[in-house]
Amino acid sequence: MSGRPGVLPPWVRLLLVFNIVYILSYVDRQLLSLVVGPVKASLGLSDVQIGFLQGFGFSMVLAVSALLTARRVDTGNRTRLIALAVIAWCAMTILCGVAHNFYMLLAARTGLAVAEAVVPMAVLSLLSDVAPRASLPRAAALFMMSPYLGSGLALLFGGQLLAMMAPYEGHMLPLIGAFEPWRGLFILVGAPGILIGLLILAFGREPKRPPNGGIVASQTSVWPFLRSNAAFLFTMMTFYAFLNSLAMSIYAWTPTYMIRVHGMDAAHVGIFVGPVIAICGVGGCILGTYVMSCRTAERALSHVVRQSMRLMAFSTLPLILMPLAPTPLVAVLLLAVGLTFNAAVMSSTLTPIQLFAPPELRGRATAICSLYSSAMGGMGPLAVGALTDLAFHSPKGIAYAMALSYGAALLVAWIVGPISVRWTSRVDDARIAAGTGQA
Repeated sequence: MSGRPGVLPPWVRLLLVFNIVYILSYVDRQLLSLVVGPVKASLGLSDVQIGFLQGFGFSMVLAVSALLTARRVDTGNRTRLIALAVIAWCAMTILCGVAHNFYMLLAARTGLAVAEAVVPMAVLSLLSDVAPRASLPRAAALFMMSPYLGSGLALLFGGQLLAMMAPYEGHMLPLIGAFEPWRGLFILVGAPGILIGLLILAFGREPKRPPNGGIVASQTSVWPFLRSNAAFLFTMMTFYAFLNSLAMSIYAWTPTYMIRVHGMDAAHVGIFVGPVIAICGVGGCILGTYVMSCRTAERALSHVVRQSMRLMAFSTLPLILMPLAPTPLVAVLLLAVGLTFNAAVMSSTLTPIQLFAPPELRGRATAICSLYSSAMGGMGPLAVGALTDLAFHSPKGIAYAMALSYGAALLVAWIVGPISVRWTSRVDDARIAAGTGQA
C-alpha cells in the first residue's frame, strides 16, 4: 500500500496481528500437555483418553470444522470470522477448567477445536490475497512460527502459574468445588483472550479480494479440481500429514515424558523445555523463510516440497533418539536439533496447496486436504498413549512408545516424500509449458 521507507507493507502488518492470534491459539490448546498428570488423577483418565483429547479427537474436530467453514473463508468476511473464533475458543478454554469428567473435558476441547479451525486457512487466504506470490512461502513460514511460540509460552508461563497457585489447592470455589491448580490455569489463561477477540471485531478490516475472472466462489465446486489432481494431492498431503503427526506428538507428550522418565516437575519442565520449543521452533521457521522462498515464482511449488525433504533428513535421527536419551540434558539437546528442522518443514505445510489451488477454491481445497492431513496427524499423540497403556504397560514406557511412533511416522514420510517431489516438479513443468502460474 505504501512504498515509503520505514512503512511496512500491508501483508506484513496483517502477519504481525494474526501471529499474535495464532500464538494465543496454541497457548490455549497446549495447556493440557503440561497438566496431564493432575488431570488424569482428578478425572480418572487413561493415557489413551489423553492421547485422544490431544491428538486424533482434537485434530479430527479441527479438520471437520475447517471443512464446514471453508466456504465462509472463500466468500465471507475473514477478519470477522477470526475475531469470533478467538472469543469462542477462549470461552472453551475456561470451560476446560470446570470440567468434572472425561465427557465435559471432551466437550470443551471439541468447542476449542471448532473455534480454532478457521484461523490458519483464513489467515493464509488473507495473505495469499495481499502478499506477492514469490513471498508467500516466506509469509507462511513466519506465520507458522506461532505454534512454537504458543507452545513454548504455554509451558514456560503455565508451569510458573501452576507453582503460584499450588498454595491455594483445596479451597472451595463456586462451580469448581475444591480448587485445583490445573483448573485455575485454564481459567486464568483463557479469560484475557476474549478481550483480544473483541478488539479485532471492533477494529479489524477485511482486505479487498483480488478479481477471479468473473467466477463466483460460492458457485464453484471444489470437487472437480480435487478429482483431477487426486494422485498429486494424496502423495503431497500424506508426506506432510506424517510429519504433522510427529509435531503433534512432540507438543502433546514431551512434558509428560520429562516428568515421568526424568523426574522433573511441571514448573521445571516449563523452564527447561518451554524455551527450547519456542526458540528452536521459531529458529526453524526463520530457517524455513530462507530455505523455502524461491526467486522463480514458477518453481515455487516444487521448491517448497523438495526443500521439505532435505530438511526432514536432518531431523530424523535426533527425533528418534530423543525419547531414549539417558539424561534430561541429552534429551533436550536432541529435541532442539530435531525440532528446529521439523519446524522448518512444518512452517510451509499449508503453502503447497495455497500455491496450487485457484484463488476461488483455496479455502475449501485447504480444508479438505487438511481433513486427511489432520486425521493422520492426530494419530501420532493417540498412538503414543495407546502404546504406553497397551504395549508397554508402564508410565515410563512412554519413552519407547514415543521412539516407535516417531520412527514409524518418519518411515512413511521417507517413502512418499520423493514421490511428492516428482509430482510437484511435473506440475511446475506443465504450468511453465502452458505459460501460466495458476492451475
